[in-house]
Order: sequence, then C-alpha cells, then structure tokens
Amino acid sequence: MPKKSFKIEINPEVIKYLRETSGWSIEEIAKKLKISIENYKEIEAGREFLTFQQIKQLSKLFQRPTSAFFLPQAPKELPISSAFRVLPKTEKRISKELLLAIRKAQYYQSIVNEIILDLNISFTPKIEKTKLEDNPIEVAIKERNESRIPIEKQYKFKDAYEAFNTWRKFIESKNILVFQFKFPLEDARGFSLMDTLPYVIVINSQDNILARIFTLFHEYAHLILGIPEIYIQDSDTSKEIEKWCDTFASEFLIPTKELEKNELFELLVKTEKVMPKIIENLSREFKVSKKAILTKLMLLNVLSYEDYEEQKAKIESKIESKKNQGKSIITPAKKCVQEKGEKFILTVLESKEKGLITTQDLLEFLSINYQNLDKLEKLLSKR
Repeated sequence: MPKKSFKIEINPEVIKYLRETSGWSIEEIAKKLKISIENYKEIEAGREFLTFQQIKQLSKLFQRPTSAFFLPQAPKELPISSAFRVLPKTEKRISKELLLAIRKAQYYQSIVNEIILDLNISFTPKIEKTKLEDNPIEVAIKERNESRIPIEKQYKFKDAYEAFNTWRKFIESKNILVFQFKFPLEDARGFSLMDTLPYVIVINSQDNILARIFTLFHEYAHLILGIPEIYIQDSDTSKEIEKWCDTFASEFLIPTKELEKNELFELLVKTEKVMPKIIENLSREFKVSKKAILTKLMLLNVLSYEDYEEQKAKIESKIESKKNQGKSIITPAKKCVQEKGEKFILTVLESKEKGLITTQDLLEFLSINYQNLDKLEKLLSKR
C-alpha cells in the first residue's frame, strides 16, 4: 500500500509570492499539480495545504530552493520596476526566463552590496549623470575620450570576443557589474539595475557577441541617464529615451569623425544605396554588429528608416537560421567568468581572503565546486 503524502502548513503569502515572482499563473500551476483551479486557490487562501511532494515540484518550477517555501513571510525583493518601468498590466508579458534573470541579477547585486559594507569600500559608480536634454553625441564623445581606448586599438581587436571583453572591463572599471544571463531575445537584449549599489548591467547571452557590445553601451546610457528600461511599446517617452541610448552607443562605438574618414563609408554615400558587403566590412572593421552599422547610418540620415528596417529584417532572418547550430562546451571556470564577470568574482574572492565569508559561501556565490576554484583563479590571472 503506497504511503500517504503528508500535508505541510506554510504561509500562503509565501506561496503566492514565489508563484508571482516566477511568472506563473494560478491556472498554469493548478494544471502542473493536477488539481482544480478552485483547489489551488484554496491553498493560496490558507484553507488548504501542499504536500511535501508538491512543494518539491513547485521548487523546480519556480527555480527556488525548497527552503524558500518555509520562510515565515514573503521576502521583500526589489520589484521588477527596478529593471523596467512596467505598468501592472504589462508585467504579465515578461517571461519566466527573464524574471529569473532579474532575480539572479538582484541576488548577485545584494551579495556585493553586503560585501562592500563589510569591506568598508566604495562602490559608487564612476559616472557623470546626464539628462535627456543633453546631446547624446557630445556625451558619447566625452565618454569615449575618457575611456583612453583609441580607435586604433579598436580596429586591432583580434575578434568580437576580445572587443566585448575589453569594453566590459572598461564598464566594470566604473564600479558597475556586468552579467550575462540566458533569456529569450524577444523579451530583451539587456537591462540594468540602479535602485541600489552596485549598479548592474545584464546582457542576454543568447545574443550575437557583436550585438552584445552595442547592448552593453545602450544599457550604460540608461545608467548615466538614471532611467531604467521602459517596457511599454510605442510610447513617445519610450521612443525618445531609446533613441537617446542608441545614439549614445552608436557614437561611442562608431565615432562619426572616424566613420566619415573611412573609404567604405564614402563609397556608400556616393552610391546612395545599401550595399550589404560594405555594411559587413564596416562591421568587421569597427568590431560591432551589422545592425549597429545600420543604426549609425540611419542616425546620420545616410539610410532611410524604411531601408534600415528592410536590411535589419534580412540580418535578423540570417541570425535566426543559425540559432540552432551547435555551440562549443565551455569549462565551469570559463562559464563563471562569462556569466558573472571579473569585477564580481574578484570582489567575492577578496571577501574570502579577508575572512568575511566562508569557502562554502564563496563556492555558492560563484556557482562552482571546489575542484574548479583553482582553475578559475588561474584563468583570471591570464586575463
């Protein structure tokens, strides 16, 4: 005779909180648990209880530890609005994967927040706040000059990965954490957190590596403006902010004075028509995506909005056709660096060296096992 699974009394507000912050509807969870919607509503009302097996099942669905269900009350995590300006009715459109990425970013952000308090160090972002009324091109030129990364060095990056890692290190030097997480590209290419220290930029690791470079500086523009993403389509305010951020990123990565000196650009202007081969070569020279080149040309009025949309659609269709191609397997140490970035890892390692966290804490924060810790440190020493 099978054992009868016992039911456990837990705070219904905790269950509701875990479900909502994981992006699941009542209907979806009732179906997963194979119970009626009415029965599940009774659970969140506190009139019925979950079995331990059901808790384990929900733990996997919500991607939370089972211990989260036994909290005395629902935690006060930062709202989704810390990453996006979201209306309640539009928040439902955010996928479970994006919600998880936001939670992970907030979790790692909170780790560093505690560490910097313990270490008594400053993590104030080294940025100069600007306003939407300021000229994004002038701001970008100033920022680029302060980066001390000349255009000649940009041209000499051996590949897109060296380019991304160099720009990432530059952003991290400003006391900004840069993470890479996987979530649907149709949801977002990236987002930023600025409600508390340290500031965070999250890049979608599903994206093309060259496209991630543009996203990095688009999100950086949001930080210097002090304005998070606006997750509302077709609003005038949203369009104005997004255009400002695109213009900043475009000028920073593809300085107009350098582009205008380029023979390929001159040829493009003379022919007065889109030449995919030239777009591709400019992309290769500046180490940015072809879409970034198209954006720059549109902002310079070399390309009409209609031509921009047409060429962008062609590029995105090619990317879509390559999406399912095999990907190389990376080591746990390399994955840790790619996902969390040097700034986060070095801050956590310093905390361990000074005895502020345990080895177990270190391994948990870095999501690696002890055998890979030495490999991680060796990898960092080579960078």
